Amino acid sequence: MKGTFFISLVVIFSMLVIPLSALSKADSVAVPTAKPQSDVVYQKKNDDIGFEKIKVLKDGEITEYSANDYIFGVVAAEMPALYEAEALKAQAVAAYTFACYRMQNNTNAEYDISSDSDTAQCFITREEAAARWGEKSDEYAKKIDNCINAVEGEILTYDGEPIFAAYHAISAGTTNSCADVWGSDLSYLKSVNSAGDSLADGYLSEATFTADELVKKLKSITSPKGAPQDYFTDIKTADNGYVKKITYCGADTTGAQIAESLQLRSANFEIKFADGNFTFTVKGYGHGVGLSQTGADYMAKQGSNYKEILLHYYSNAQLQKN
Repeated sequence: MKGTFFISLVVIFSMLVIPLSALSKADSVAVPTAKPQSDVVYQKKNDDIGFEKIKVLKDGEITEYSANDYIFGVVAAEMPALYEAEALKAQAVAAYTFACYRMQNNTNAEYDISSDSDTAQCFITREEAAARWGEKSDEYAKKIDNCINAVEGEILTYDGEPIFAAYHAISAGTTNSCADVWGSDLSYLKSVNSAGDSLADGYLSEATFTADELVKKLKSITSPKGAPQDYFTDIKTADNGYVKKITYCGADTTGAQIAESLQLRSANFEIKFADGNFTFTVKGYGHGVGLSQTGADYMAKQGSNYKEILLHYYSNAQLQKN
């Protein structure tokens, strides 16, 4: 990525879940929570923004995979195979683009990308995917391979560079802009409508804590002060409802920090205090930036192809083929 990103420090909560355990459920999706590289100018490894081979750090070991096997492993880990083919194609392009971005912004000489969703995107081997899919293995593998082959070499770019192709499981009905979450205003990661997300399994969730439980979980922010009903004040949200800033017991913090500490599914939440308990009503799943995987599946069901899906969620990006 050309230039230097100056990104305010934010806490990005992890969405490490075991994917593929319930393929019909949207909340079986694992999503990367990595943010754009900040405060460093990286040199390109080469002039070609695509790749045929990639070295992956997984479970402490570095293994080289073909581009096809790597993208297969990411799509298998990140999106249910039951999703529509056009959604899977969109995911494949996003995964390939994300890997290209990471490879060009990685100074580690030993490997190109990790399988840790905190810093990159999830990845499983074909053997791991087959074990998890069981009797559906051949069917799902063929489906994903067909989708990958259909979009081979396609990449999303902006100003000739691979974009930071962030994605997430379920938005709150409208995606987040990159600026609202990570402080960096990227013209291809703007807030867009994501129809269908509100209809998804897992769109709404609730989490309830006693005052003592909440205090323990938020001790890294500050110590409790005042009456429990006054713990949370000055809640500032983006237009789409995601909490940007919030004051907890006099200490200013972010919705992302609260969500991470309480293990909420997103930073789009409302708080109710009653009978000594705090109840958080949460919309969506993930950071909300970029492609909504559930939204992509919904668009595909309505007849959109993968190009239309990608250019909807990554506005102002270009789709090119290497």
